[in-house]
Amino acid sequence: MNFRTKQFLRKRFSDYYQNSQLILPHDFPRREWGFIFFDELPEVVMRRHKAFSRENEALDYIRGMVPAHAYHSAAYYEFPGAATMKEKKWQGADLIFDLDADHLPAKVYSYKGMLDNVKSETAKLLDFLIEDFGFSENNTSIVFSGGRGYHIHVHDPKVFTLESAERREIVDYVSGTGLSIDYLFKPEKFVAIDTGRGYMKKEFFSPRKVSSFDETSEGFGWGKRISRYIISFLKGISTKDEVDAINEITEIIKNYNLKNVQSGSMPDEIAESVIQMKNETPNISNKKIAEELGIYEKKVLDILIANDLKDFSLEAKRKLKKIKKKAQNPKALNMIETKGIIDDEDLFNAIVLKAIEDNSINLGSAHTDEPVTADIKRLIRMPNSLHGGSGMRVVPLSMSEFRDFEPLNDAVVFSEKMIEIEAISPLKPQFSKIEMKGKSFTVSEGKNTLPEYAAIYLMSRGAAEYA
Repeated sequence: MNFRTKQFLRKRFSDYYQNSQLILPHDFPRREWGFIFFDELPEVVMRRHKAFSRENEALDYIRGMVPAHAYHSAAYYEFPGAATMKEKKWQGADLIFDLDADHLPAKVYSYKGMLDNVKSETAKLLDFLIEDFGFSENNTSIVFSGGRGYHIHVHDPKVFTLESAERREIVDYVSGTGLSIDYLFKPEKFVAIDTGRGYMKKEFFSPRKVSSFDETSEGFGWGKRISRYIISFLKGISTKDEVDAINEITEIIKNYNLKNVQSGSMPDEIAESVIQMKNETPNISNKKIAEELGIYEKKVLDILIANDLKDFSLEAKRKLKKIKKKAQNPKALNMIETKGIIDDEDLFNAIVLKAIEDNSINLGSAHTDEPVTADIKRLIRMPNSLHGGSGMRVVPLSMSEFRDFEPLNDAVVFSEKMIEIEAISPLKPQFSKIEMKGKSFTVSEGKNTLPEYAAIYLMSRGAAEYA
């Protein structure tokens, strides 16, 4: 980013701050503040340990200094402006979640697609926080980060003094970490048998049962959440086109088996021999391979599954037939709906795994930024500030506003005025097409004329210079 570009961006950010109503966060005098300034970009130098005692002091600083990025702490301190964290004397902190599109496993390459994806994930997390933890909407705020995701702030007094380890337990819960299928969904172990001389209990293992499913209980919890998923899945799959249904069940079974393979301990040369024999003779049995190589048949199966050489389609077809038969039997369907009983343990476990994956919010490198939640001294973006990496507004949202929020329209603050920029070579694919305010713009290397908001987005991202 050259000097001319920095000056242009700083001027337009200044215009925004001078003409916008900035609302400071709750209890701002007890928060630490941090800023990144245009002069030092593209180097990221955080100037922190700042504190403000009065509203005008904070607003005058932001409007005078014009930061590229403005942050405040999630924590509250006795002395927020002290030079060291120890001297600040931590008193508590909001519970913060930071969801970033870059961390989601489903890779989407358009900016709009990324934002749609992370919004859906944010809605799932809000459901956990309100239904499972009981946080009220009044104590839960949503903020579009201005970049690639959303921040959720929980101001509930119950979380105020939680330490890092306790906050990480919340992360583990919403991510399903350590969730045991056997703990939530236990088979019935005893049945009462009439012997003619009274009833006796006989131990046996029944079909899988969703033992914690209770529609009358308040809130959700993983038991109810997964139970509803299972019932919805079984009802839905029985009405789908047969080919689509078989493919879906095949993928679920394959995924479940991949999670349970133990092929890593097998020497590479043995694994290569198994793969070669299967490729040369596709119809060869696992038993035959095991006998020729002198290994257990289970090891052969694990190697084939790990290398995508196991065909689950026939198994899926058999399971679909059983599901359809149950779906057409009102009594069997009632057993699934009221008691959650499924007499195919492998299929049950596979669907439960899929339910956990689809419902969980994996806080960490896979989905959201787990360190933000556990870090009780973290800085978070100031709502209504501008994001120096996009030029868009950091937008605070209520629950109802979040549902209808369109970031590429509602967070755009700059004008339609056409300006000239020079796209930097080599132009990355994600910057060759810009979708904002319901319009699409094609960008090529060299000079381009774009609406100011699109041009500022590219300059802020380091993909273009002011021409």
